[in-house]
Amino acid sequence: MRKLKALLFLPYKLILLIDVIAAPLIVYALSSLSETHPISLAAYLISAYALTVTAVNFKGIVRRLRELAKGDELALVRGVKALMRRNRYTARYLESREFRAETALYAGLCFDLLYAAVKGGSGLYYHSAWLISIGIYYLVFAMIRFFLTRRVRKSRTASDKQHEWRTYRTCGVMLFAMNITMGGMAVQMVKQNKANQYSQTLVILSAAYTFYIFTLAIVNVVHFHRKISVILSASKAVAFVGAVMSMYSLQTSMLATFSNGADDDFRRTANSMTGIAVAAITLTAAVYMIVKGTLALRRSEKE
Repeated sequence: MRKLKALLFLPYKLILLIDVIAAPLIVYALSSLSETHPISLAAYLISAYALTVTAVNFKGIVRRLRELAKGDELALVRGVKALMRRNRYTARYLESREFRAETALYAGLCFDLLYAAVKGGSGLYYHSAWLISIGIYYLVFAMIRFFLTRRVRKSRTASDKQHEWRTYRTCGVMLFAMNITMGGMAVQMVKQNKANQYSQTLVILSAAYTFYIFTLAIVNVVHFHRKISVILSASKAVAFVGAVMSMYSLQTSMLATFSNGADDDFRRTANSMTGIAVAAITLTAAVYMIVKGTLALRRSEKE
């Protein structure tokens, strides 16, 4: 038991070093080597071990990285903070949790609008219903974020909580519209067996980024649930729904890229089951926000 603990519970620096070694090694093995090559086998073992120790020590790693980011232990962090404090906006970003959440909301709005324009335009140019459905999805996503940004501005002058809870409930209603567009994308994926097919290296990099934003979305939903305004809490819930959809899109891309055209039945089954799960998560989030917002408004009216 002691030997097992010694293998699993490592110093965070050693874990990060193993992850840094494993990531490029598995990318090289999957993109350039055969499955039976000795380096590929070693890459699989190292990657499995890296994933295991990272998962086991994830909470401690996050806590330690947060301490390093917030503290002055590292010279690089001290230098970056000193530069940020010279500008009032970056200084505010450094000090205010709410301002950071608002900044992320505006950045997400810009990204969604750009992505919707690119995908929608590509769909019209190539006459692809699949690309058009993706563009519509991100357009609806951008509309929700735009709605939230406008309401955040109003909440700065609103003196009562009813304004925020109405926004929270309306955001839940708008998630229903997003669920419709997500359903359209899922139908396109399953019926036409379509997906974004990229090179193996790009898929692996996309997977790393998707897992990052998915983990960040979960942390934000939990961390900001009771600590910031209701509107910004709603924005984190919307970001979580977007991260779930990104996981679904990643799954379809990975199946399309690594299956080499085989196992079409398995791809359809896997995409169908995941699509249903994503739709259920979105629907649950929407219902939760509507019910919670309605109950909060009723309590506020009674008071």
